[in-house]
Amino acid sequence: MVISDSQHKIHAGLRNKLLRGLLVALCVVFTSCDDVVDRTTGKSQVRVDVDWSGYGKSVPTGMTIMFHHNETGERTQTIDNNISYVTPYLSLGRHWATAFNLTEEEFGNIRFRGLEAAETAETYVREYTGSKWYTNLAADGSYVAGQPEWLAVDTIMTPVVEPLSDGIRSEAKVIGTLRPRNIIHTLHVVVHIENIGNLLAARGAIGGLAAGRRLAGDCPNDNAVTVTHLIESDCWTCSRTSSSPDVGLVKADIRCFGLPANHKGRPGENRLEFQALLADGRTVKRYDIPVGHLIERAAVAPDCRGDDLDLYLEVWLDSALPPCSGGGNGSGGVDVWFDDWDDYIDFNIPM
Repeated sequence: MVISDSQHKIHAGLRNKLLRGLLVALCVVFTSCDDVVDRTTGKSQVRVDVDWSGYGKSVPTGMTIMFHHNETGERTQTIDNNISYVTPYLSLGRHWATAFNLTEEEFGNIRFRGLEAAETAETYVREYTGSKWYTNLAADGSYVAGQPEWLAVDTIMTPVVEPLSDGIRSEAKVIGTLRPRNIIHTLHVVVHIENIGNLLAARGAIGGLAAGRRLAGDCPNDNAVTVTHLIESDCWTCSRTSSSPDVGLVKADIRCFGLPANHKGRPGENRLEFQALLADGRTVKRYDIPVGHLIERAAVAPDCRGDDLDLYLEVWLDSALPPCSGGGNGSGGVDVWFDDWDDYIDFNIPM
């Protein structure tokens, strides 16, 4: 049988079409695989969504996501201004995934340590040494600390990251959703004062508060280490009560990690030092009040996360403010309120 030139051309054209189709198919396969598999490490690209709807303090401008392999401990970290999801390449197996707002370096008073493993990852408040007026030496296991910024955290265990079954996938597989929520408490302090007209300014400090928290934990750390937070003069507000114009309320709100996990509600576990600058502008009255039994907790979620982590402390000074000597007429307090006291330390402080 003799094959004509035209038949040769037809067969050649069919072979070329088949080859072109095979090349296109191979390109699709390898392009799709490269999207979701790192061929040099064998890791698969996955997607983890991040839902910030449970965090109402502020919209984060960025986030940090850490992954720790459940068996090897291998750590993978992603920092991104896109706060909706991340698409890391992870080793096969299960991973602990942890999210928090911003980055380690963007916090002023919050620090992180133990980030090499999910079990040891922890946040805490740094020591503050800039006070000119607070001179009480901290006891063992305690230090003076700045107030923490708002911090939202969540930790989950992912499903198993698996190799591709068909070798082709155009999008990274979603393996979980992180839902960060706030872990910082607000302590609301109210001090009832008689002879409020003799008060020109206030400042204070409260000790025995939690120093930090494990990122994967459901409560603050215990009292092996505690902190004292200063309540500076510009944190306080003053008002007279409606029932008696001579009685006033001095209020302040501070941020903290809350009460230690093993807090027993005993008076000496927390102490409030309250200093009152009298209306003569020179005399200071100091009060040292055990308040561990007076701090009340609002009802919160079992994992101590949410926007409503509130603590309440309400105290009555055991005596009225004394009259001023050498000046002052009792007309200070609410009408003339001094909120820049902290830079001045040359006062007469009776014990």
